[in-house]
Amino acid sequence: MLLLFVFVFTNTGIYAAASREAVTIIDGDEVITVYTDELSVREIIAQQNIMISEGDVVYPSLNSQISDSCEIKITHLKRLDVTFEGKCVSYWTDAVTYREFIEKGIIGADSDDIYDVDLDAELKAFGNEMSIIKMTYTQECIEEEIPYESVTVYDYNLSHGERVLTTPGKKGIKTITYDVVYQDGKEISRTFAGEAITSQPVNEVVTEGQRAISVNGQIVPYKQMITCSATAYDLSFESCGKYPGDPGYGITASGTYAKLGTVAVDPRVIPLGTKMYIVSTDGSYVYGYCTAEDTGGAIKGNKVDLFYNTRSECMQFGRRSVNVYIL
Repeated sequence: MLLLFVFVFTNTGIYAAASREAVTIIDGDEVITVYTDELSVREIIAQQNIMISEGDVVYPSLNSQISDSCEIKITHLKRLDVTFEGKCVSYWTDAVTYREFIEKGIIGADSDDIYDVDLDAELKAFGNEMSIIKMTYTQECIEEEIPYESVTVYDYNLSHGERVLTTPGKKGIKTITYDVVYQDGKEISRTFAGEAITSQPVNEVVTEGQRAISVNGQIVPYKQMITCSATAYDLSFESCGKYPGDPGYGITASGTYAKLGTVAVDPRVIPLGTKMYIVSTDGSYVYGYCTAEDTGGAIKGNKVDLFYNTRSECMQFGRRSVNVYIL
């Protein structure tokens, strides 16, 4: 009877020992194997007096049932309070340093940003804080209009003063590039980086009818026509009352030297410096292109005195009615 009791007791002990589970616990860098008859991950962790904080990650979960050769992995996370882009957010991380946390790409910060901590400093178990100023470097392009110019061309086939839009004007586009720096979304600098013309402006072309005369097949445009009585003069004493060597001999009222194409005028009618084209009213005589450079005591009102190189040319010209075309 006694032997039977011992056999049953021993057999029961063997059965109880065989019911214990082998569990491997990986707690950070520490690895332990325990044998337990606890039923859940939570219970076996409590049995080993392992502290679990709010942010720690346990796999399988604390409520999971253990099984033979079960492996429990505990990752202790550190709390890091980050102020970034105007918001303060708390993160639980297994990163060892601030830099490692940034390199995980959780918040989108990068090496261009400004930090108030040493990124290579290790995170502590508690009280980790970091503020980040977001720096953004970008290029911005701004388009500006290039105004077009209005160009007038003249057509002697149109009536005087008639204007026709030949080519509509079109504004061009210029693209200006700036290097822009933002700090937490606020612009802090803007630097000119270059410009390029995207499209050239097209000038407006207006065709305008203009007065013109045709002389021996030559078209001569003009602004105004004045009919005058014309005479001729040269550098002889009979014309200018001076001899070579006299002060001012050959010098016009404008200070130029008298030459073919110099015309004496009444400045009240034709201002000095005016460019002209002179033709006799009957078209038989063409003096041509000339300039109002001189005056004369007898040249008053609608009178002009045309310079020639010789006295004989002056005598041949005599007095004629001419049309003075103001160019």
